Amino acid sequence: MGISIFAASNNKEGLFAVNRYEVKNSQDSKDAKGKKSIFAGDFNAQNKNTIELKRKLAYKRAMKILNDTFASEQDIDNSIKGLKEQQEHLKQEALEDKKAAMGVQDERGQLMERYGVTEDSEEHKELELLRKEFQPDTVLTDSEKEQLAGIHKRGLTTYQKDMMELDGKEEVYRQRAAQKESSANAISSSVTDIELERLKTHPVADATREADEIMEAANKELIGGLWAEAKDHVDEKMEEAMEKAEKEAEEKEEEEKKEAERKKEELELKKRIEESKLSASVNASAGQDMPASTPVDTSFDTTEVHDIIQESSSNNSSASKAEKEIQKLVEELNLIMEDLKGAKIDMNA
Repeated sequence: MGISIFAASNNKEGLFAVNRYEVKNSQDSKDAKGKKSIFAGDFNAQNKNTIELKRKLAYKRAMKILNDTFASEQDIDNSIKGLKEQQEHLKQEALEDKKAAMGVQDERGQLMERYGVTEDSEEHKELELLRKEFQPDTVLTDSEKEQLAGIHKRGLTTYQKDMMELDGKEEVYRQRAAQKESSANAISSSVTDIELERLKTHPVADATREADEIMEAANKELIGGLWAEAKDHVDEKMEEAMEKAEKEAEEKEEEEKKEAERKKEELELKKRIEESKLSASVNASAGQDMPASTPVDTSFDTTEVHDIIQESSSNNSSASKAEKEIQKLVEELNLIMEDLKGAKIDMNA
């Protein structure tokens, strides 16, 4: 993650700094889908705005560090560029001065032709001695000193004066060329020192790393906030689920209690029906031994049974099946009662 630096820009706004934070955030989002996800629910708009504001502030701070560094580096680059341009200008001027100094040689030849002087002439030899006199660190012999004294006493010829003037002109050109070359070399040394010093430090790399750290810290803070909100949301959902489970457990327990009561009532009803069957059978057997005029009680009061069914139905919404089973028992009992009545009629016939 970070900011790629392709090159130092001539623009102080750092247009050659390519921002990869947006690309990174998009990639993180894609990676998160394949690895793990955070369920944070539907965050409200204010929370989203806060997160976006924090991200923008971190990005702005990171970009300020980079732009300040780029501006500083750009100033140095501009200074180096200016020095190199000045160095090139000095070299060009030094070259022109050297060409001018070489041009003096042509003027000397033209001057010798105009005055009709050759290198073997006495006038030209005196000129060479005069030149030797002005050369630094030159040791003259006594004979040369005596000859020079005679020349100065007599005075220089026009040819000698003009040639000495050309010598001075050439010397000026050569000194100017030397000074400019010296200045150009000094600039070259300064540029080299600056570049070497820049190699010791890594301002752009350091600024990039600092910007990356700022964005990374901001992302961690934002992710931490999302996790906190997600945890709160999960805790809330968990609490709701637990409350729902407890309610369902209570309802199930209540249902089981009602089912147990229904079964108990059903067993009790079955017991009463069996007792009624048994009582009816006893009465039927007793009727065979009784005189024909003696009535046999074959009736069965089902009012109590219906009351039990009604009560069971009102206490249990799912008792329709049990009600049907009990009703079936009642009908079966009624059939037994009818059979007993029929048996009584046969006995009386």
